[in-house]
Amino acid sequence: MRRRARTSAALIALSVAALTASSTAAYASQPSAAPAATCTVSAADAADRVTVAGQGFAQGRAELSSPRGGTTSFNVPDGGAFQIGSKPDDRYAVTQSGRTTVCTGGTKAATTPGTTYKAGLIAGWDAVRANCAAKPPASANKQFSDGWTKGASVAEHVFCG
Repeated sequence: MRRRARTSAALIALSVAALTASSTAAYASQPSAAPAATCTVSAADAADRVTVAGQGFAQGRAELSSPRGGTTSFNVPDGGAFQIGSKPDDRYAVTQSGRTTVCTGGTKAATTPGTTYKAGLIAGWDAVRANCAAKPPASANKQFSDGWTKGASVAEHVFCG
């Protein structure tokens, strides 16, 4: 009886050691985490067009979104870098696998803040990006209000799920 108990204990100890060794080896062989994805928007050209460039993304489908342009899908090529040219000067974000990367750069300051559609777009986008429960400010300017609503709607889709 004691011999069986010793044999069973020895087999259990060997099994645990083998499982631990194989899981440690499997963990060590996994590749390190991918670098964080980044995205930039170039300065606007004379035609008010920019280039959106990114790196560190996974190969596959992604969505490019902006307050003025809405959301469009594109494929990130092997290597994780992309460049999309001739886009309107605006703020952009790239969403892939539920993760949103806000692009740096882009969009000139509005020339008449609070009175134009573009200013409303940017204000709505920024407000909802900062707080998904943001409400539009009171405005007597219909263009600004319409822009705010559109910008907020796109930002809600991108940032608030």
